[in-house]
Amino acid sequence: MNNAIQLMDLTKIYNEHSKIEQISFTIRKGEIVALCGGNGAGKSTLIKLITGIIKPTSGEVLVDGQPVQTISKQYRECFSYMPDDMLFPRQLTGIEVLRFFAGLRGSPKDRVDELLHTVGLFDERNRQIKHYSKGMQQRLSFAQALLADTPLLILDEPTNGLDPYWVYRFKEILQEEKQKGKAILFTTHILPLVEEIADQAAFIEKGKLLYFDQVTNLILRDGQVVSLEQVFFEKQMNN
Repeated sequence: MNNAIQLMDLTKIYNEHSKIEQISFTIRKGEIVALCGGNGAGKSTLIKLITGIIKPTSGEVLVDGQPVQTISKQYRECFSYMPDDMLFPRQLTGIEVLRFFAGLRGSPKDRVDELLHTVGLFDERNRQIKHYSKGMQQRLSFAQALLADTPLLILDEPTNGLDPYWVYRFKEILQEEKQKGKAILFTTHILPLVEEIADQAAFIEKGKLLYFDQVTNLILRDGQVVSLEQVFFEKQMNN
């Protein structure tokens, strides 16, 4: 099947004012999907439901059309995850951190050096994390998500703290992963980034899915291209 992962009516109820309600969409192999919304829209909560960090109240996740237990080891080996704000032990060095995660994921040792080069940290590999800037730590977190050769990448606000050069490189690397046939889901509130690299976009607000569609469909209007920012604003006004 071409579907890497499907969300079927995924719901999490905390209370009347805090909930994710019946989210359904599909991420296909070789496709980049952006999960968009403002602060507090529910993006990170939905990511935690998909990754099994929290359990849904109802609904399910399907992989290749089959329901899965998101807490199972078998399911968690299907994806790699970059959290929104990953806290590394400050006394460890960059290479020690990646070697630790490589051991957890069964990745070859030479993959560590390769990824340190990829994210521009090879020359800083022996520095302790406490001396890393926010952007450097973000790149290290991205590197750990790339260690295992999984069919699905899940990245929560991956460009936070990155300077313009590394945002550019991030986009290049994601396209390379897409070309390998991987399904990619990332959250962001930066809509121009979505226009540049995403195939599909899911917009959520207050825990509800406003719409899910091809980016090209969203930005084309009467033969003219409009910005996703304009589309999002207008759809919010109409909901």
